[in-house]
Amino acid sequence: MIFIQSSRKVERACKTVLFALSILFFQDTYLAQNEVDVLRYSITQPTGSIRTMAMGGAFGALGADIASMGINPAGIGLYRRGDVSFSTGLFSSKTTATLGETSNLSSDISATIGSFGIALTIPSVNPDWPFITLGIAHQKQAIFNQRLVLENAQLNSSLLGVFQSLAYGTHNADLDDGSAFPYTASLAWYAWLLDPDGSSNTDYITPFNTSESITVNRRIDRSGNMGETQYSMGSTYKEWLSLGVTLGVTKLKFIEESRHEEIPLEEGTELASWTYTENLNIEGTGFNLRIGAIAKVSDGMRLGLSLHSPTRLHLIDSYNTSISSIWKDGESYSETSPEGGFEYLIITPGRAIFSASILMGKIAILSADYETVNYKGGKLKSTDGWLATNYGFEAENQAVIDSYDRGHEARLGLEVRVAKNWRVRMGSGFATSPYSIQSGVISDSSKYKASLGGEFRNEQWYAGFSWSRTWYNEDLYLMDPALQLYPIDIERTLGMISIGAGYRI
Repeated sequence: MIFIQSSRKVERACKTVLFALSILFFQDTYLAQNEVDVLRYSITQPTGSIRTMAMGGAFGALGADIASMGINPAGIGLYRRGDVSFSTGLFSSKTTATLGETSNLSSDISATIGSFGIALTIPSVNPDWPFITLGIAHQKQAIFNQRLVLENAQLNSSLLGVFQSLAYGTHNADLDDGSAFPYTASLAWYAWLLDPDGSSNTDYITPFNTSESITVNRRIDRSGNMGETQYSMGSTYKEWLSLGVTLGVTKLKFIEESRHEEIPLEEGTELASWTYTENLNIEGTGFNLRIGAIAKVSDGMRLGLSLHSPTRLHLIDSYNTSISSIWKDGESYSETSPEGGFEYLIITPGRAIFSASILMGKIAILSADYETVNYKGGKLKSTDGWLATNYGFEAENQAVIDSYDRGHEARLGLEVRVAKNWRVRMGSGFATSPYSIQSGVISDSSKYKASLGGEFRNEQWYAGFSWSRTWYNEDLYLMDPALQLYPIDIERTLGMISIGAGYRI
């Protein structure tokens, strides 16, 4: 192998420039859009106001709150005065990664603006619709911040074996100039991790047996959020039927850096370690529509219904990868891919929320929401754009249908008036796993939620806090499940503590 590497150095030195100019729009296996992207943007966890967050998001049959625009827009039809409010806080993400006997805990804490908005109530000349409320608000629909670390774990096979399989049958001249697999196998070729098998130009060998166990260190850092600006209008007919509509304009940013390091356990190999790094940046915009109704069926009970349309997201990915290798003789090599880009659409599924609330005089409010969404309805689509192609995403959309199922979520919230101007709130929730039986997901991906909060409120202003927590499990595969055999078990705990205030106008 040493002789082969030496004979290739001169030839490669002349082709470095050609590699840098290789296909910019190439869609390599490990960077393609798939069902994971669809689910990432289909699952929402709105930050909301301190009141809605403290009550576990169970607010579909209540109103007169800025966050109503995103839950059930009919809620702003219950305003009788204008309102300005904001909330901000700390978001925490804890991730425990377990593979075999190895387990690592990592965490990430970041400050975030939860929500802010204004609602203006305008008197109407129509006595049946005495007030019309117009509102604009901004809130986070999802926060992507996460750090995942797995150190000194044992994997039953190597990712390099996947790159070797990709290169099989490809002429090494195409790997050398980067026209084939510029984000994976071509980089491995440049880092001396793939060599010709004898005199063959299409078969390759690796420095160690990739089908045997190796030590792996994996780190994934994610950041970004899916924010939404909401434009809403609502009113109440004869004090018993509230109607509302919200136009949501989404702005999305997702950043992921993944670092995969392998240390061969094979004693005879000349390779000390190698590392594969992926950098992904996704930005996009989108829009959706919400309509809702709240009916006052008695003095102490309201029923609500809200329908959320699918969100149409126009996304642009930019990405690059790199591979480095360190050898036992002290030599090291590295290569970075060209910058890649791709433009496409994701349509997330719509959802329906059924709600009920019971007002127990001036003492307490009990509220419940049931939300359903068919995750099979999400899809990837091509679009017009300078980074777009005519790719149809048939296989990826079929994977969405096969991997996901209809999701159900129940939320329960309670607000108790403990003194004239003081409220105590609590909430809980449960969401079923979005995965189908056919997906083969092993972990329990059902989500469990709990929340608490308190607030001082008088006729003019209010201020308070909320605390919320969500916990669930998920699977992580570093490569094809057929090769990895067992997934990494991921335990996630998301928390947020917020403070907020508002002023009636």
